[in-house]
Amino acid sequence: LLPRMLKESRPDLLVAQFWHIPWPNREAFRICPWGQEILEGLLGNDLLGFHVQYHCNNFLDTVDRNLESRVDYGKFTATKGGKTTHVRPFPISIDFDELSLQAQSKEVETEMARIKRELGLKGQIIGVGLDRVDYTKGIPERFMAIDRFLEKYPEYRNKITFVQAGNLSRIHIDDYRDYNDKIYDLMVEINHKFRDGRWTPIRLLKSHFNRVSVQALYRLSDFCIVSSLHDGMNLVAKEFLASRFDESGVLLLSRFTGAAEELTGCIQINPYAIDTFAEAIKTAIEMPPDEKIKRMQRLREQVREHNVYNWGQSIVNEL
Repeated sequence: LLPRMLKESRPDLLVAQFWHIPWPNREAFRICPWGQEILEGLLGNDLLGFHVQYHCNNFLDTVDRNLESRVDYGKFTATKGGKTTHVRPFPISIDFDELSLQAQSKEVETEMARIKRELGLKGQIIGVGLDRVDYTKGIPERFMAIDRFLEKYPEYRNKITFVQAGNLSRIHIDDYRDYNDKIYDLMVEINHKFRDGRWTPIRLLKSHFNRVSVQALYRLSDFCIVSSLHDGMNLVAKEFLASRFDESGVLLLSRFTGAAEELTGCIQINPYAIDTFAEAIKTAIEMPPDEKIKRMQRLREQVREHNVYNWGQSIVNEL
């Protein structure tokens, strides 16, 4: 609601806002009890940014459907009461150079050795998922793909460990608590199915992870999975790439993330298609080293060029 309040108080101000989460389609938005107030508040902006064009289109469609206004799909503007709001995509990013430098630190090297020792990962092919425990992140689908992969390719049993790490999220809400239980139960079921001596295919780590531990996991991994069911951008994918100064490792990225539009050199997955998801894991593991390097170089260059400073500057320039 703030942009409209600012504009009413100071009509001379230029007001811009960046909306980080995905904007739903107009049919989904109709259920929101405060829809009109939210839209009128956001139209107080001179410039309103989203990650990708798709979310800009959804917002303009929503305004067109719900308010007495004029929407220009050629100029990507919405005008209400003589006031025009420009709607533009600004894909957010990270501080690539800073993260790349941090990943090369002695602290990260030490943490890598500790994690490898404590989890018994010596000689293992290591997969990593790093997410807030949230229903949008596609963690059960990820586990089901690991399950299917080991069913189809038993030769990889006892040779691969997938480490899922992340902080618990909104645990005071029943749905989130149930979701957390679902993830844990699925892990137990899959581990029981394939257990061989001390080896289990999935390790679920729920403690708080600082930056050093996160980068150690990125660097340890042979492949990183981002299997979001719906994500405005997903910066885990970009952080993983920034951490891999060794130019190795493979990124499996959901097509339902904003990042998938930029990071075209990764292996794109549909997290709902479990069989092809399992095949993508096999492709990542068996990819020749020279192809891994070529892909990683291209992806890292993309994120290096389109970093968070570039993102901020593009908004200011447009404003």
